[in-house]
Amino acid sequence: MSQDAFFLLGMALLGVYAVGWTRRLAPAWSELPLKTLVATAAAAATVAASFAGTVPGPAWRALAVVASAAWVLAPLTLPSLARARAWPVADALVAILYWTPAGRAGVRRLLAQAALQQGDAAGALAHLPGIEDAPLAAQAHAVREDWSAVLALGAAAAAAPAGAAARIEAWAAVGRLDEAREATAELRRAVESGAGDPAVYRAWVLSQGRLDAERGDLRQVQELLRSPPAGVPGDVVLGIAARAAEVAGERDGALRLRREAARLAPEGRRGPHVRALDAVGEPAPPPARTRGRTPATWTGVGVIALAFGGQLLLDRGFGPFLAGNVRLDASTAVAAFVLGVGAQFDVWWRFLSYAFVHGNLVHVGFNLWVLFDIGRMVELRRGPGYLATAFVAGTAMGAYLTSVAQAGETLVLVGASGGVLGVAGALLADVARGRGAVDRALLRSLLQWMAMIVLLSVAIPNVSLWGHVGGVLGGALWGFARQGLPADRRVDVLAGTASVLVVVVALVQVGRLVAQLF
Repeated sequence: MSQDAFFLLGMALLGVYAVGWTRRLAPAWSELPLKTLVATAAAAATVAASFAGTVPGPAWRALAVVASAAWVLAPLTLPSLARARAWPVADALVAILYWTPAGRAGVRRLLAQAALQQGDAAGALAHLPGIEDAPLAAQAHAVREDWSAVLALGAAAAAAPAGAAARIEAWAAVGRLDEAREATAELRRAVESGAGDPAVYRAWVLSQGRLDAERGDLRQVQELLRSPPAGVPGDVVLGIAARAAEVAGERDGALRLRREAARLAPEGRRGPHVRALDAVGEPAPPPARTRGRTPATWTGVGVIALAFGGQLLLDRGFGPFLAGNVRLDASTAVAAFVLGVGAQFDVWWRFLSYAFVHGNLVHVGFNLWVLFDIGRMVELRRGPGYLATAFVAGTAMGAYLTSVAQAGETLVLVGASGGVLGVAGALLADVARGRGAVDRALLRSLLQWMAMIVLLSVAIPNVSLWGHVGGVLGGALWGFARQGLPADRRVDVLAGTASVLVVVVALVQVGRLVAQLF
């Protein structure tokens, strides 16, 4: 399969997903969903034609690649930029790719939702397109505890369940409990009507929990929020429970809950917990991890990108080489994991160095994108040492399982996908032990994504099934093994440092081979 056909197949699959939720952000036939639909259809048509033996012309293929890169990848990438608070880049992409008011409004709505997930109320308010987004504005003002601004939005705030919940929270905060109870009862009737909307159920649970908290009914709050609905952050649940404990006069329990909520909350939602602790003379704990700062992920992305640039220069300046009857590019000859070619390739460091060689720009681009997205999530949850160890374990196991499953064959294995899937496998192990709704939803998403990776590995020629399966297995083994080790962060630091040092030694060996070419 050619480079552009492989890319377009991925865009067609991603586009099916992207079309569905862009239609929830903007009118069905407005610019945002329409461009995503057209780009997805162009990618799918080009791939189908290639499989049928009718190779489209270069102009059409180039157009399909550009369109799908712009209008399938952009809606998927923009939320990551918003969560990282890379607003100048996100705003520039919106201005370049979308040209109508409806299209830009839909994308800005997407950016506002991503900002709210991180507690970034200022970012959300700066990107709300208009009055029709009063529910999102209500949520942003609620994060800032600007209750008058929430209530000033009036009934428009309740046009969506999350906005209704923000309005109820504001009423409860300013003591207008009768109005809060009446609105909560309306949500409960909507839930009992059997509509089955998870957003309505989530809004009702949070609103009822806040009302119970204002009565100091800690037991009822704990019962209600024992298994919170999917999408409810842990710090929000703890904050409601802490309020119930405060009203009930259980000082020690309230302090414990506030400390944990302050530790887990993103910067934008830490304020209420910090102020509650300050009011009783208690210091707030540091956040679990500095939000938005993921040095290991960024370093990994940068090293892989630089290695690809070096690979292009090396291949342009040297080779190809013949090893037996096999033609190898220079970068493959010095760093890839190679089987069945010659004893000179049977060295330990190729079990790691192959992760820094890629087949083409599309190959490295996909791996960098997934590493950036999943890597930041893992690093924020567990730290840079955990991430580095998972990547190295997945890389090594991907090569090892390939060598076992395909022993006796002649093959070349390249790419960081084993390491990237190792990171995903470690995340899978981490969320598998979680009992919260967020972890359960993430577990389902990971399993579905991994199933799709396996299907693509079987269906697409020259894609390593065993390298991918081994990557997941290696990362998951590390994740489950880590659960049996002491909870001390120094364990992750030690494991991560050792993993990085082994990779450095492997790359030094590659450097020695490259030096021999000059």
